[in-house]
Amino acid sequence: MEVAYHRRCFNGFTLNDNLLAQASDYAPYSITAPKDPRLPGGGGYEISGLYDASPAVAGQINNLVTDSQSYGKWYQYFSGVDVTLNVRTRAGLTFQGGTSTGQNVADNCDVRANLPELNVSIGAGLVTSTVSPTSPYCHVAYGILTQLRGLGAYTIPKIDLQVSAVFQSKPGALLSANYAVPATVVAQSLGRLPSGNVTNVTINLVEPGSMYGDRLNQLDFRVAKIMRFGRTRTTVGVDLYNALNSSAILTYNSGFVPGGPWLQPNSVLTARLARISAQFDF
Repeated sequence: MEVAYHRRCFNGFTLNDNLLAQASDYAPYSITAPKDPRLPGGGGYEISGLYDASPAVAGQINNLVTDSQSYGKWYQYFSGVDVTLNVRTRAGLTFQGGTSTGQNVADNCDVRANLPELNVSIGAGLVTSTVSPTSPYCHVAYGILTQLRGLGAYTIPKIDLQVSAVFQSKPGALLSANYAVPATVVAQSLGRLPSGNVTNVTINLVEPGSMYGDRLNQLDFRVAKIMRFGRTRTTVGVDLYNALNSSAILTYNSGFVPGGPWLQPNSVLTARLARISAQFDF
């Protein structure tokens, strides 16, 4: 058995600073999430820390790509534990498996306070959050996530029958609820219509890391018969992918409309699939 602790820290972040706009050119506002039982707490909560550029500077861009340290503190790290088990017996049984558990944490709120126009992604790997004037989630703890994996193989003596299986279990997709807020609703908090003559502003109503989709569990199975003829060997096998025929959702509809098709499946795990194969060795 092997147990390992990992701590990865990231630095050297860069960003774009629009030299034609100052922090004072961005006006803060907030919105209230619609009431919907599918949202955290049933909805009705306030989302603050949103910004809109002044009409005088909106659309004017002269970006400077520079180091983030000049604008404030920005940190990101991953902490996790891996446990791996390897078993081999004299009877011919082989098993390998383990778990990976950890969490990504990212924060650039200090930078965003000095640069409201900031538009970047924070987080590593498959879990990331966009930080922008209309996405205030500058501190994100994605939650402790665990992956499971294992494989086993055994050859039944005398009848030369190989039996093997592979199992994997992964956290579901990171969920979002992208809501097109009418410009007239934004104006109630902002005190004016949003810049750029837009009809709506798209805002994610779900804090990244707070909601995940179905867990992905998949079992693949194989049975193969070994036949020996003199110095030759023929192996005829049947592979069964997604043997349990799981229909876990891979991607979701992220567009939020009260009472609408939010979280409807866009794609699911491939259905059970069988394959017959033969291998001839001489």
